[in-house]
Amino acid sequence: MPAALAIGYVANVLFRLPLVTKQNFPTVNPDEEMYLVMARILAGRPTTEIPGNQIIPSGYSLLISPALRITQDPVYAYHLVMGINALISCLVLPAAYWALRRLRVPKPVSYATATATVLLPPVLFYSQYAMADTLLPLLVLLWLIGMHGLLSEGERGRRIRFGLLGAFAAGYSQLTHDRGGVIVALTGVVLLVALVRAWAPRIATTCALAVLAVMFFVKQLMTAWLMAKIDGARPSAVANAVFQSLENTALLRRTVMRMTGHLWYFMTSTWGLGALTLVVCVYVVFRRRFDLADRVVAFLMVALLGGIALAGAAGLPPDRRIDTIAYARYLSPLAAVYVLVAVAVLYRLRSVRKILVLGAAACGVTLTLMAVLIHMAARELHKSSFVSWGLPDVSFLSSLWKAKDNWASFHAGRTTVVALAVLTVLLLMRLLIGRRRVAIACGAVGLALTVFAGVASVAITDHVTKPWISWRYDHATGFLKTAGIRPGDRLVMDGGLQWEVRMAMSFEVLDGRVWTRNLAKDQAPPAGATVAVLPFGNKGPAQDSWPGAPSNWHVDRDLRASGYVVWRTG
Repeated sequence: MPAALAIGYVANVLFRLPLVTKQNFPTVNPDEEMYLVMARILAGRPTTEIPGNQIIPSGYSLLISPALRITQDPVYAYHLVMGINALISCLVLPAAYWALRRLRVPKPVSYATATATVLLPPVLFYSQYAMADTLLPLLVLLWLIGMHGLLSEGERGRRIRFGLLGAFAAGYSQLTHDRGGVIVALTGVVLLVALVRAWAPRIATTCALAVLAVMFFVKQLMTAWLMAKIDGARPSAVANAVFQSLENTALLRRTVMRMTGHLWYFMTSTWGLGALTLVVCVYVVFRRRFDLADRVVAFLMVALLGGIALAGAAGLPPDRRIDTIAYARYLSPLAAVYVLVAVAVLYRLRSVRKILVLGAAACGVTLTLMAVLIHMAARELHKSSFVSWGLPDVSFLSSLWKAKDNWASFHAGRTTVVALAVLTVLLLMRLLIGRRRVAIACGAVGLALTVFAGVASVAITDHVTKPWISWRYDHATGFLKTAGIRPGDRLVMDGGLQWEVRMAMSFEVLDGRVWTRNLAKDQAPPAGATVAVLPFGNKGPAQDSWPGAPSNWHVDRDLRASGYVVWRTG
């Protein structure tokens, strides 16, 4: 089995790499650029402007920083980041296998299901970008494995090691993204209760609490260090936005609507298996006949799902986008663990009646969420824009690839029906094959999931990722070539320049640096700047694009057809 896991890991890495071979630059603005700029600083390169002037958690940036040490070519550096992403994301395979074996699922079934989870679109899709979502599914799995091992019966040394694993994964998740704050809060509560009630050896619980505290302190140190390195930077304001929205009763309906949409999206993106696992976890929490470790981990899974959905619903801005209401990204790190637990449940259950009841309950949860979403959000959805990147799973399940940027691209009913049809097929496979051969039936379910997940991920890459990248070319590599930005240039951009261009240049000018100034409003360029770009589409001389230009600056390129003029000094 170790050899099989190694082969599966390498095969999944090789499967991912061709999907990103034509990705030469960041396209998810400003998120990717923020992680890449912090990685640049952590790699020891000179400082530059960070998009939004906010320091977000930098644990992911630390892992990709070696790519920015190797080369000064932004295209090659981004290719290396994609390679690191594949190596990180595919670790979900052995972690998922380990989790299923702890749930006493046979090796072949565990392997097939673990292969399916690493290919799930919510796991694979975000690994195609320089974003922390690459790492989070792995951290969530390791966190839950660690907490389960700490609270399970066994020798003290083994439980200490599991506690350290769970606490480190929780702490590193907060070091990776603000969503990790929910994980740390839940971990802290459970560890404190475990310490008081002696659910585990107190030395194991104390060590886990100590690691959690150290990781929290490390996060504060890294944030302070990056703030000192980047001019004008400030800490992330995401947590403040969440609490302000939750305290504002006028926004309560909006928060509930969005939370419903996020949960509905999660249930459909996991093809109903997420709803099945949710029903089981709620049941397990309130049944004393289950082991303590199972009950606590079930509680953590439900609480994390609800906590992230609530925080995301409250914290997202009012940007009139459908994917803000029914958001995919924030709950995506839970997709792998919810799917593998669902297969473990199908293996453990032997009663046909119970499987049918559970399937009906999962369908009921998903349909209820859809009905509430449509009731609460029909008006908002019709007035909102469709962004394919924010709704990849919906686009795949509804197959509305050709409709773009309008309501016709989003169909909640069609998406729900297809997702529940997949769930129904999986349940029928389990029932028809598994009357006497449960392991074979669940192995077949795992293999079917693997094939469907692989097809879904390839389809989403072809219809969402590749068009998205093609559209952004002129904002990144295309702009560098057209504007004649050379190695070592120190670029100052006017604040009126196209937003996507300004975000991309923070990384694209990898061997120089960038600033944003209101040049057209007579704000002076920084002393070290060598090239300036200002928006200009008017008639008349190109010199009119910068009326207050210092005497040592001159027009280098008149690119009014593209909407801007390039200036140089000297």
